[in-house]
Amino acid sequence: MALRFDIHLHTSRYSGDSEIDPFKLVGQAADRGLHGVVITEHHHAWPQEELDELLAAADVPGFVLLAGFEYTSSHGDVLIYGLNQEQCEAFVPRKMSPGEAISLAKEWDAVCVAAHPTRDGLGYDDRIIDLPLAAMEVQSCNLNINEQRLGIKLASQLEMPCTASSDAHRLEDVGKYWTEFTVPVQTTKDFKSALKWGSFRPKTSSAS
Repeated sequence: MALRFDIHLHTSRYSGDSEIDPFKLVGQAADRGLHGVVITEHHHAWPQEELDELLAAADVPGFVLLAGFEYTSSHGDVLIYGLNQEQCEAFVPRKMSPGEAISLAKEWDAVCVAAHPTRDGLGYDDRIIDLPLAAMEVQSCNLNINEQRLGIKLASQLEMPCTASSDAHRLEDVGKYWTEFTVPVQTTKDFKSALKWGSFRPKTSSAS
C-alpha cells in the first residue's frame, strides 16, 4: 500500500512564523488522508518524547510522526532528516553553504532534500547541480505554478527524484501536497532508507 506523508511543515512550538498548534496537527493530517507527517521546524529537531506526546493526545492508530529540521544555509534551505537536537545545533543559520551543511549532515548519516530550490529569492543557484541531495522539493504551498514547473524541469534535467510537501505554516495547508512512499515507513530509519532509494513520488491534493 502506498503511504502518504507530508514531509515539510512547521508548528508554533518551535517555528515562530507558524500558526499550527502541534496538538491539532495529527488530527488534521489524518483527516486529509495522510499516513504520516515529518515535522521540520526551523533549526530545531523535536525530541522523540514530545512526538510521542502528540501521538498519544491525537489517538490516531497507526499514524507515523517523525521529525527533521529545515536549515537556512548561506544560499538556499535544506531539509535535513535523521539528526537529534544536539546535532541540529551544529548548523548555525546562514554560516554554512549548502554543500558544507549537506557534507556535515552526511557525516552523521542524515539525508538531505533541497527545500523549495526554485522559490524566488530563496532558492539555489547552479551549485545545486553538484550537491549530493536525495531529492528536490518541487511542489508546495509556497511555490507558485511557474516555480513548480521550473522545479520539475530542473529535477528532470538533473535526473534527481522529486518530493512534494505542504511547507505548511497554517493548519488548513497541511496535506495539500504530500510525498507518496511505495515502501513501509514506520521509523526515521525507514524514512531515510526510502529517500535514499528513491521509493517515493510527489503528489498534490485536488483541493490545493
